[in-house]
Amino acid sequence: MFRVCVFIGAIFMIDCSSSAVAALLGAAVSADGQCRAVLTVSPEHPYLADTVTLILDVTCPDDVSVTFPPFGEKIGELDIIDMTTTNRQLVLTATPQRTGKTPIWAMTIRCGEQRIDLPATELDIAAKIDIENVSLDDIGLIAEPIPQSTRYIYAIIIILILIVLILLWLFYRRKGTEWPMKIHPLSAQEIALRRLAELLESRKHESDVKGFFVELSDIVRWYVEQLTSIRAPELTTEEFLNKIARPENQPWRNREQQPIRFAGSLETLVPFLESADIVKFAKHVPTHDEIMLAFRRAEGIIR
Repeated sequence: MFRVCVFIGAIFMIDCSSSAVAALLGAAVSADGQCRAVLTVSPEHPYLADTVTLILDVTCPDDVSVTFPPFGEKIGELDIIDMTTTNRQLVLTATPQRTGKTPIWAMTIRCGEQRIDLPATELDIAAKIDIENVSLDDIGLIAEPIPQSTRYIYAIIIILILIVLILLWLFYRRKGTEWPMKIHPLSAQEIALRRLAELLESRKHESDVKGFFVELSDIVRWYVEQLTSIRAPELTTEEFLNKIARPENQPWRNREQQPIRFAGSLETLVPFLESADIVKFAKHVPTHDEIMLAFRRAEGIIR
């Protein structure tokens, strides 16, 4: 009984001496009465935004070693952010996660062969705002009216935004239903002249004269075939000229049924085909001037 009275008196003295900075959460004594543990908290009435400090003090003989319980990242529903220990004291710094009653787990401290069992307890975490003392008297419920000039500015901005949105909508709607551009097909003359230009740009006459003349005469024959019913590529030069000379094949007509005549008539076509045959079949090697003359004749026939 004497030991219990001494222990209660010691707890009372600790509580009174530290009441300014901490509050008693729990206390316990070992079975032999030689070791005791006291758990205090600071501040005494913590708020949700406060940092809570839990101090576990152990009193026992000097030759007795103290082993504190292990802690992880939490103690009850408090998140531990720091922990320091000495031979007789454990200090935990933690932060609350909610308001209301927050439990603190039971703890077991080893003092040599003895043990001290601190019972579970709880903290009362308060909100930062005292709801009972909150007043709405100072809150202004009526806003100041918007100046008249500012109203006009806002109205103009809104109208401009609506106009831009409407224009964008009309633009994309028209773009999505736009009729495809009508593409006019090239005439036989345009196609033949384009083929002549590509043949000259290829500079084939410098590396393959025979091939150049074969393609040159093919372009002219193809052009004639497009204007008449004569199958020019399937005929010899003599057969081709005989068919052209027939009255029913002259004048030739294009797709718009407009009469077409060669410049110089057959007098231009005959020497062109004959010069091409000489190069293709007689293995004649023309000079540069003869090549250019044949090209101009082909171009003149088509034009």
